[in-house]
Amino acid sequence: MAEKELQEQLDELHQKMDMVLEYVSLQNQKREEIDDFVEDAGIVIKDVVRHTSGMLENAQVELDHVDLPGLMIKVLQNLGTFHEMFEMMESAKDFMKDVTPILHQVGLDAVNKMNELDRKGYFEYISELGNFVDKWIQLFTREDLIRLQNNLENIAGIVRNLSDPALMKGLNNMTLALAEVKPDEKLDNKSLFGLFKQLNSPEVRQSLSYSLRLVQQIAKSSK
Repeated sequence: MAEKELQEQLDELHQKMDMVLEYVSLQNQKREEIDDFVEDAGIVIKDVVRHTSGMLENAQVELDHVDLPGLMIKVLQNLGTFHEMFEMMESAKDFMKDVTPILHQVGLDAVNKMNELDRKGYFEYISELGNFVDKWIQLFTREDLIRLQNNLENIAGIVRNLSDPALMKGLNNMTLALAEVKPDEKLDNKSLFGLFKQLNSPEVRQSLSYSLRLVQQIAKSSK
């Protein structure tokens, strides 16, 4: 019984030794891999430094190797700042990712609106309006503009009176009559008797009375 327990302890000890040896072997393997990596990285870094030095030399840039440690220290001291900068860049990237569809839609809406305005003729109207302004400037001199400024009070009164709906209706009727009634030699070549006969018309008498009152009011206003 004692021999069996001893044998079990030896077997357990052998297993532990095997585990220790395996662990040591793995550590040696990792150390060799690290050494190989460091060696390879050293070769790469040397090539990069050599290539960078050549580029700096060709660009006539002088690099003070004494200042490099100080530069590295400053970089390490400002790692937090670099981290914040990278976070800001990531935030900006996320913002652009979110806002790009909105900007795309806004651009499409703007293009569609421009097409709609073009179909309705707004751009042609604006172009003709520009031609109108050019001709107006050619005809309307600086002296005319000064006289217009000197009569702003009268112009304001005219505009104020034009806001009266009754006056606007009367002017509209007058312009319609001027557009429809054209001079006619046969119709207008009447005798005095024919004219007196038309005076019996209520419309003619009303128009003449209105015209006389209008002339009287203009005369009063001009005094």
